[in-house]
Amino acid sequence: MDGMDPDEEDTSMVPVPQADTAEVYSAPVRRITIAGFQAPLPPTDDPDTLAGLPTIAETWPTNATGMAPAPPDTNLGTSAHRYTLGPILGRGGMGEVYSAHDEQIGRSVAIKRLRMNEPSPDALTRFLREARIQGRLEHPAIVPVHELWKDDLGRPFFVMKQLTGVTLLDVLGKLAVGSPETQKQFTRQRLLRAFSDVCLAIEFAHTRGVVHRDLKPANIVLGDFGEVYVLDWGVSRVMTEEERPSFADVGTLADGAGYNETAAGAILGTPGYIAPEQIRGESDLDGRADVYALGTILFEILTLYPLHPRGQAAIASALNGVDARPSRRAIDRVVPPELDAICVRATAVERTDRYATARALGDAVQEFLDGDRDFVLRRELARTELQTARNALASGSGQKERSIAIRAAARALAFDPTSPQPADLLGRLMLEPPTEVPKEVEQELEQADLESLRKSARFGTLAALAYLLFFPILAWIGFREPWYHVTGVALCMFIVAVEVLIAPKNPYLSGYLAISANLVMIALLSRIVSPFLIGAGPATVIVMLLANHRRLINTWLLAALCVFATLFPWILELWGVLSPRAFVQGDTFYLTTGGSNLNEFAALFGLVLYIVVLIVLATVLSRIQDNERRKVRRDLQIQAWQLKELLPRQDKLGH
Repeated sequence: MDGMDPDEEDTSMVPVPQADTAEVYSAPVRRITIAGFQAPLPPTDDPDTLAGLPTIAETWPTNATGMAPAPPDTNLGTSAHRYTLGPILGRGGMGEVYSAHDEQIGRSVAIKRLRMNEPSPDALTRFLREARIQGRLEHPAIVPVHELWKDDLGRPFFVMKQLTGVTLLDVLGKLAVGSPETQKQFTRQRLLRAFSDVCLAIEFAHTRGVVHRDLKPANIVLGDFGEVYVLDWGVSRVMTEEERPSFADVGTLADGAGYNETAAGAILGTPGYIAPEQIRGESDLDGRADVYALGTILFEILTLYPLHPRGQAAIASALNGVDARPSRRAIDRVVPPELDAICVRATAVERTDRYATARALGDAVQEFLDGDRDFVLRRELARTELQTARNALASGSGQKERSIAIRAAARALAFDPTSPQPADLLGRLMLEPPTEVPKEVEQELEQADLESLRKSARFGTLAALAYLLFFPILAWIGFREPWYHVTGVALCMFIVAVEVLIAPKNPYLSGYLAISANLVMIALLSRIVSPFLIGAGPATVIVMLLANHRRLINTWLLAALCVFATLFPWILELWGVLSPRAFVQGDTFYLTTGGSNLNEFAALFGLVLYIVVLIVLATVLSRIQDNERRKVRRDLQIQAWQLKELLPRQDKLGH
């Protein structure tokens, strides 16, 4: 609530229902009875002039407030009940603010009073001074003061407009944790518009000779209906009056002081937001101290991080200066260069380097919102980034240098989209492959290979089932040796189990097991019906299936293994280990099989079926691989086309 004492803790705004009676409040009803009407304010802040204020009689309980019992109503004469007090809105070391209802006007108000029964002259002076300064700053963004009174014990209080809304501190805190509702309600544009309004309010105060000296997110309230208010003028300075010793800007920040607290007896203001000259206690403080505080608030709006660290370190940070570019602190947020430049200028250590007025700062932000971009600044930044990209390429062709060049060229193009140079450089970098594959690309390729291997495993399952169908046909033809069928069926079932159970979790292990089983199957078929007739077909399918999986097995090694498995039975025949199944006599080439009493029709039918299945499998496999290649090529061409359309070209620019 506005007008809290300098040593009070910040409190969030508490919405209070608009009502005509005191019964809406859950707290005990308290009434202030006003004697007479408001008298003119005394022309000075001296506590001795409090005798000139009208008095009130109170009926507040002594055990709740520490106040003496009020005099009987008969002593009030023609007084009328006016304010009905509700819940307390805020309390600090010296003062407290209550919600109240003005019975004469029928409106909700806020009443601020001192908590001490016997306040010191300095406390009274500061309190009266705050009320008078705030009361004479009649601006839509400054909470108006309606009345200034004193109670029957001589303690002053003043009546203000009651606000409904939320502090900027609370809004930034919720945005920092990613609150979806807050992100929707308080967009960057809305916060920047509110910031511009705050700048105008501070400029108004400066034209009246008042420097706030304690601007921070906790002292800015965003109303429920678009209003913006600047709170807490308790430590403000009137530039036309002599600084009182008790208000001097000197002291040290207690180590335990909170980041948004204004501690009594310390530097007036909140470290982390106050200007370097304010920390040094310079006597000629002017409105540029508030410009610095506004710059730190703007930085926090753009980054959701404070410009300076918390606690005692904030003082040294402000005196030494920091990099105030929001884009360098919050790399996950897009901050235009114009706002970077505004923050840097507003928070300059030397006040002569800052904006001369709060209005100039607000106008700079408003010009950005209106779309008046600084094209000269952007072109200079574009040239700088373009040179950074060229320097990176000149220093080497590695992954790091290329990454720096791409990012710098992209920033150059963003700063100056009409320039062909960054567009050409970025286009070349995007469309020409690097000399070495980046690690991230290697990882993505490995994931793609794993997925392709899983697809091949599914096809391998289909091939194994096709093998399995041939064993009943072999038995029908006349191949009835039990070991043929037991071994062949076991191999087929093993391949299916590997592809179904192991391939989804460990594609490489399943690939090695499947290759081994298929090599044994090829050798078995080569022995049953001569390697020159049957064995080469399955071997060809296996090579086609796994030739693209170089991470699994070298292509030429796979081909050599399949050739060896196909010819292995024939090699054993040459060595005399097995009886020969193929020989030449005259002009006749003889092939014998492991069957007996072959059925001629069944044998010919089996060969025809074998040829058909082999060709179908090869066709399906080739089609699958071709579809994969076409998809990859199509995606690459689409990406290349999109990049070309994204980048400005001479024919588009009309050059």
